[in-house]
Amino acid sequence: MAEGGEAVTEPAPVSLTKTPEKGRRRIPMWATVAGIAAVTVGVVLWVWAPWIDRSPFTAYTVGVQDEEQTVPGSTPDSCVRTAASEEETVIYDEDGKRLASGRAEREGERLGPEFGDWAGDCLIVTRIDDISGGMGTYVTEWGGGTRNEISEEELRRPLEQSREQFKTMDKPE
Repeated sequence: MAEGGEAVTEPAPVSLTKTPEKGRRRIPMWATVAGIAAVTVGVVLWVWAPWIDRSPFTAYTVGVQDEEQTVPGSTPDSCVRTAASEEETVIYDEDGKRLASGRAEREGERLGPEFGDWAGDCLIVTRIDDISGGMGTYVTEWGGGTRNEISEEELRRPLEQSREQFKTMDKPE
């Protein structure tokens, strides 16, 4: 007994470990690490986007000149435009940065009867090499004129498909 007649008791044991607050669970360390890893992988894939083809490619643009504005070419099935020939076609990104350019061929192909309304007209091809891939939308400008948006899918279309479209396309009046 202590002075004054009070009984001395042992102090209650103290725990140094934290006990979670009632109603709140602690997230295990492995779950935290897994969550951070998943978010990191998601951000990397979103930025890198490996499913997008970023390889440089060659585009073929085609144009048709009315038969009246052409002369016969070096072979019976060829033609040469007499107006606006060999103009430059420029490809820009959406921000206006010049990416690539090409010039129309001097001599084109005289379209046959299978092209319907376009028969006899001169199909001119412009080849544009080394366009940076993966941008989705581009801007094209022919001969310093109006700029028009064009999709990457359309620019990547094979030359034969671009040529064949004139078989079913209506000719503007």
